[in-house]
Amino acid sequence: MSRRVLARVTVGLAVVSLVAACDNAPSGSATPPPFTPSPAPTSAVTTSAAPQAAAAAGAQAGYRKYIEVKDATQASGGSDTKGLSQVAIGAILGSELNQAATFRARKWRGTGKVEVIWTKVLKFGPTGTDGQISEVTVQACYDSSKSVAVDASGKSVKKPGTPTRWLDEMQMRANGGAWKASFGLNKAAAC
Repeated sequence: MSRRVLARVTVGLAVVSLVAACDNAPSGSATPPPFTPSPAPTSAVTTSAAPQAAAAAGAQAGYRKYIEVKDATQASGGSDTKGLSQVAIGAILGSELNQAATFRARKWRGTGKVEVIWTKVLKFGPTGTDGQISEVTVQACYDSSKSVAVDASGKSVKKPGTPTRWLDEMQMRANGGAWKASFGLNKAAAC
């Protein structure tokens, strides 16, 4: 039996007992105080809503920040990588550092910015002993049509026909007080 049903049954039995006691009370006796049922226990869904909402908002904001820093790193020609460790960890951090090294070696730089069209939460990791969620998988649609890598002469290095709309699935982790990209997959999509 669920907690909510059990709480309703318990409250119902208490009311029936109280009514029966009042009916059987000798005449002239003091009326018992009014019965005030205690609130039913909250369900797991209700109690986890606040941590989920906080985790969802943090992870989605962290994803957007990751895209901003990635754009800035590319705009610097791969020379400014200090922001990457503030928005990425693990495999994604390694991948971004490798891409920055490629930009430096080939003397490329990024122009324009990637536009995040939308983000949504696909799934939450488990709630920790502290009641917080530290892992969220975010799905995002982004448009890279205004973000172009150019060589030293300013010529685009983007191959003709390269898709510009992408569906990204990124695992975000709470780390060091920030939500950071840790592992992801993306594919061209009409999102």
